[in-house]
Amino acid sequence: MMKKILFTLLAVVVATAFNTAQAQTWKVDPAHSSILFNAKHSGISFVNGRFDQFEGTVEGGKVDDFSGAKVAFTAQTASINTNVEPRDNHLRSADFFDVENHPTLTFESTSFKKKKGSTYEVVGNLTMRGNTKQVTLTAEHIGSTKNRSGKDLVGFRLHGEVDRTEFGVNGASGSVAPIIEIICNIEMSVQ
Repeated sequence: MMKKILFTLLAVVVATAFNTAQAQTWKVDPAHSSILFNAKHSGISFVNGRFDQFEGTVEGGKVDDFSGAKVAFTAQTASINTNVEPRDNHLRSADFFDVENHPTLTFESTSFKKKKGSTYEVVGNLTMRGNTKQVTLTAEHIGSTKNRSGKDLVGFRLHGEVDRTEFGVNGASGSVAPIIEIICNIEMSVQ
């Protein structure tokens, strides 16, 4: 009987430790991450830019497997930066992001599934200008290491495309293509 009780207690301790490891929180490091986009201009070239102010967390996942993790991300739309001030001001206007009425864009994942090797499919809800649409991103696990204090660090590159017109971002429709490429280089650490 005593062995049975000890075995049950050990199983509870192991299960609790496993669930705690699964529920760890990762925080995106903005100093070592970037949120980039490419927009085709006049059908002949690309304009690229970024959001300079953002934050994100990932709940769950382990250094070697992020299956089932949950992503939450927010970018400040006023921080859009294409290195051309007049264009950036236009992008902040009601023609595009309307930052006065919609100061953030957000993404919340609904699934995070391993596909092959180090590649995952991340599906979630992207909200821009008050419009929410489901998008699918491909996430590549670049690698992992430890920082100076011994905390786990993980790197991902996410890639996908969105149709900006589905979110009401309609400005310059004659010169800027509707499909925008998104590239996110992410470094995050356990909190």
